[in-house]
Amino acid sequence: MKTISPTICSIVAIGPDNVIGRDGVMPWYCASDFYHFRKTTTPYPCIFGRVTFENLPIKPLPGRLNIVCSSSYKNEFVKDVFCASSIESAIDYCAGSDKVFICGGVGVYKYVFDKDLTDILYISIIKNLNLSRDIKKNPGAYCRFPIQASEFLNCKKWASERIIYPDKELPIDKNNTVAEFYKCVRVR
Repeated sequence: MKTISPTICSIVAIGPDNVIGRDGVMPWYCASDFYHFRKTTTPYPCIFGRVTFENLPIKPLPGRLNIVCSSSYKNEFVKDVFCASSIESAIDYCAGSDKVFICGGVGVYKYVFDKDLTDILYISIIKNLNLSRDIKKNPGAYCRFPIQASEFLNCKKWASERIIYPDKELPIDKNNTVAEFYKCVRVR
């Protein structure tokens, strides 16, 4: 019997100036993006780098197999967490699953895009004026997604579509943070 290879999906929230993090966490709070992430990734396996996983507010993520790619991670959880020494071994572990989600951080994203592994990219574009101001003051303090979001939203190699949720489905963000959601499928 032939084993099914999963569709490899990357999912990322990108703020102003291609920022995805600061000090191991997202530098914004966006309830609608958290909802989108949970709805999109459940019940599929999620692959993280060690720092990203260790900085999750809830771990392991419920309803999903959590895979940590690291040679130094000490698994303190038994259920729903698997440690892998490489991205490839993490993906191989998910054989038979329809999809697997690459969830960061920067090194993990860079690896999967350098190796041309991603079939679908889910992008949340985060807009927050206060964050924009702080990034201009402290540009070196932030981690950035290794590829400009416009390369996925405006090119022939990726077919992109905006994801629109029905009215009242998304939670209301009370801190002036707005998110737009996109699905980009690689054109092969």
